[in-house]
Amino acid sequence: MTSSAKSYKRGMTRVAIAYPAQARVALQSLSIHILKRLVDEDPDAYADFVFLDNLTGYVKKPSLKDFDIVLFSVHYELDYPWILRMLELSGINPWSSRRSRNDPLIVLGGPPLMGNPEPMAPFADLILIGDAEVLIPALLNNYHAYGKDLGKYVDYPGFYVPSYGKHPVEKAFARDLAYSVKLIHDTAISLRLSEWGSVFGQSAVIEVMRGCPRSCLFCMESFVQRPVRFVDINHVKDIVKRDVEKGLISGVSLIGLSVGDHPGFDELMRFLTQELRTSVSVPSLRVDTINEERLRLIAGGGQKVLTIAPESSERLRKALGKGFTDEYIVYLASKAMELGFTHVKLYFMVGLPGETDDDIKSIINLLNNLRSRNVRLSLSINPWIPKPHTPLQWLPMATDEVIKRRIKALRETRIYIEFSAYDELDAKVQALLSLGDRDVANVIFEASLTGIDRGSWRRLINRYNDLLIKYVYSQKPLNEKLPWSHIRIPGADEQLLRELLMKYAEEVGVGIYA
Repeated sequence: MTSSAKSYKRGMTRVAIAYPAQARVALQSLSIHILKRLVDEDPDAYADFVFLDNLTGYVKKPSLKDFDIVLFSVHYELDYPWILRMLELSGINPWSSRRSRNDPLIVLGGPPLMGNPEPMAPFADLILIGDAEVLIPALLNNYHAYGKDLGKYVDYPGFYVPSYGKHPVEKAFARDLAYSVKLIHDTAISLRLSEWGSVFGQSAVIEVMRGCPRSCLFCMESFVQRPVRFVDINHVKDIVKRDVEKGLISGVSLIGLSVGDHPGFDELMRFLTQELRTSVSVPSLRVDTINEERLRLIAGGGQKVLTIAPESSERLRKALGKGFTDEYIVYLASKAMELGFTHVKLYFMVGLPGETDDDIKSIINLLNNLRSRNVRLSLSINPWIPKPHTPLQWLPMATDEVIKRRIKALRETRIYIEFSAYDELDAKVQALLSLGDRDVANVIFEASLTGIDRGSWRRLINRYNDLLIKYVYSQKPLNEKLPWSHIRIPGADEQLLRELLMKYAEEVGVGIYA
């Protein structure tokens, strides 16, 4: 248990910030520190962390049962059984219907649940849909007023109360990111100065945008993070300049789904690299947002690896919403090597709807072309996983056999200095936990009673093969409600997604039935 700078006083609402991992791993997650800061801003609430001490299943004291609210920050579907394990070890029944009013309020939030809360719905009292900086203060205000009277929460934006059935939930989001930028930045600075340190080192962490204007057809995050919001560049400049003058930082990490799409990206990069002369780290960039000038700016910030995501062949890439050519990828990668980048990291997906052997051959031709230009490559290969709130959500995932064959073909090229691939078993489990309805809760519960290892998942998947066929390997009728249809994301209504799906299907030759 970590210490809290804020002291508990009698009568305060006690909030556990719970994370289903060992403390040394969990404490590196910026999100849990942001949640704690949000709780600490409420004068009538007290927050503390609770983690799994180790993977054999001992929960650090105090128990989750000692709190009024237990708040789980969820970022990965395969963590779902570990959440139940933590509840079980604390003497809390995982099934919400079997808990009493003496038990804490179990609250879940995070991107996977914003996409589809249903697989975890039977275990949660509340599931938060939207931005934490809006929802956590609202949660605490409601709890101070209504306690565990869940009926009072149903009509608030962003609050899903599973025990009341699939009622419509509108995503709650921050319209102005000025406070959000400060929240993330200040939390990262305090984390770095704390006993735990930070994965970001001496860098300021600056969110420059939320959402993505491109909305590639496979990308759930770009759809659930709608609407797109850009941070004012002058606000960012002021924060970083102050940090530099105080000697607080030696670099800046920009975060956002597609930072190159920010209209002030060039101005900000010139300010950081040329005026402040500080190092800058940028995440994966869309190829069609990069030109030679931007490459020079990124190189000037000291970044040594250029990370881009071609995703697939030129044919499929265009249909997915990425219209740049192989020729342009080769040009940029070659230029990056000239400018001193050590290598280029490429992300690809395999098993996309409409993919053929010729698409894989096209990727291999691109890799050979890059090698002929002496571009050093790192490859990351991921199976396409259907995700909620995307135009491809109605289409089935490729079989294990197809995924293995595609990955093997790319691995055997040996045109790389590093190669990684996401495991097909994990992908299959993730797909089920992403796409399923409440009947998938039984799979999660049974997993929580096992070692939650590969063998356990393999046995469970075989036992529940009917659910895999139903949710993962079958095309979903366009005229039927999906498990997550009651979750409303601004600018991502199902009619729009259907239209984008039909356009994709026509371009790549996939048959769709109504």
